[in-house]
Amino acid sequence: MDDVAKASGVSYSTVERVLNGRGGVAREKESRVLEAARKLKIDRALDEVSVRWLRIAILTQKPTSPYYVALRQGFELAQKSFETHRVVCHLTFFDDLEPKSLATVINRASQKADGMILIAYEHPVVVDVVSRIARNIPVVTLASDLPDTGRTAYVGIDNRCAGRIAGELMGRFLGEQGGEVMVISGLRTFLGHEERDGAFRSVMRRRFPACEVVATVESREDAQSTERLTRDAFRKHSSLRGIYNLSVGDEGIARALRSLRKEHSTVLIGHELTEISRSLLIEGVMDAVLDQSPFVEAVRAVEVILGHYNRGTSSGLPLQTPISIYLQENLPPAA
Repeated sequence: MDDVAKASGVSYSTVERVLNGRGGVAREKESRVLEAARKLKIDRALDEVSVRWLRIAILTQKPTSPYYVALRQGFELAQKSFETHRVVCHLTFFDDLEPKSLATVINRASQKADGMILIAYEHPVVVDVVSRIARNIPVVTLASDLPDTGRTAYVGIDNRCAGRIAGELMGRFLGEQGGEVMVISGLRTFLGHEERDGAFRSVMRRRFPACEVVATVESREDAQSTERLTRDAFRKHSSLRGIYNLSVGDEGIARALRSLRKEHSTVLIGHELTEISRSLLIEGVMDAVLDQSPFVEAVRAVEVILGHYNRGTSSGLPLQTPISIYLQENLPPAA
């Protein structure tokens, strides 16, 4: 314990309290003690040291879309998996997506938290509150990054890469004839959505000049609005041949295409392999789905917070999660 005390710059009594799980030690000192003990290869089960509970505040949109449902299940799994490390995952859902409302919920959730995981978009009010919180506790952004906040890490796919893949697929599916293409975004203030849209447009412009992206419209993450947006698009652009939906609402797009009898003449590319997108791929209404693993993202994000406090051993999973491409012919077995 003397060696650990010297290495971590704290008193013998502080080391004794941490290693014997007696509590009453500040977060930062506790973390230093455990890190020093591991480096010195102290011969004891440090991962089982009965230190105080860590509370992780997790903030996302309400689990109404399949992605957020899977993400919630991932955090529930993480809670069970990391219970021995004394961590509590507390989920909070945003009431709405207005900036001041988001900032209020984020600030309130941080009050008793030791770490934070959140999915939020870029706005000065949101960036300001996250930046202030990140100075005191580790913050992990998920799915869409907030790079200028001082956050500890971003966990999720490379959204620019996803947009480029979607562009490559769209251009190849439309062929030499090309045609007009529309993008349906959720909220372009989500950096992830902006990156997908921009990269998609770049590939279309650079690689497939016969294709023209005529519009990007926003569903505001409302799955019910995509049917109306699709109908409106065909009224304005009667020769529309492709739709890239980089957010929610594939079923709404499909309803509109069926009613217009364009379900087999319009290339539709979307994100997240769900029961709905799976059935649309099988039916031939959707042509490709870009999928990520919300389960892996949830677990990895919690691991980052635990790593900050020197608890547990990392799984070694990458912070940047892989992208899977599913077509009608390579669908995995249904769960």
